[in-house]
Amino acid sequence: MRILLLRHGQTSWSLSGQHTGRTDIELTEVGVEEARAVAPVLRRVLEGADVDAVYASPRKRALRTLELAVGPRPAPIVTDLLAEFDYGDYEGLTAEEIRKLSPGWDFWTGECPGGETMAHAATRADKFITGLRARHSGQTVCAASHGHMIRILSARLLGLEPQQGRLFDIKTASIAELVEKNGAFVVSRWNLTG
Repeated sequence: MRILLLRHGQTSWSLSGQHTGRTDIELTEVGVEEARAVAPVLRRVLEGADVDAVYASPRKRALRTLELAVGPRPAPIVTDLLAEFDYGDYEGLTAEEIRKLSPGWDFWTGECPGGETMAHAATRADKFITGLRARHSGQTVCAASHGHMIRILSARLLGLEPQQGRLFDIKTASIAELVEKNGAFVVSRWNLTG
């Protein structure tokens, strides 16, 4: 199996560093251009092959990026399993603002009051991976999601703890490719942008 992870394009909050989980905001004009620019990159990565299935977070920013980068076919399967981490009370705040409320806070080791736990996000990622393996063995799948969720998903695909997602940085409107070899996923490409 081959999984192409597509992060959504720039939003006003990704630009400002505000944590954007449940808030359903649009791409900026730059984000729209980023999404358009990654389309030919995706075609090069596919090397003439087709995407067998497309999955997406239900957030507008992910769906719009997918529309611009992949097109209308195949139609995306929208799933909350790919939604961004739920930051709870920290929604809309920058890391600096959160540290004023909770000194020393770190996304990867801290908590988000009223939001999701890292264990819950890992469970979502694992459920998504299990579903892909059951339905798409040997196929190419594209999944449009968000910064933290892609990093958690990548860690879980590689058999790492979700907190190890801290090791991956993912740019807006970029593609990461993970390929299954001998029953385990490996990173083939990372942070491809237009």
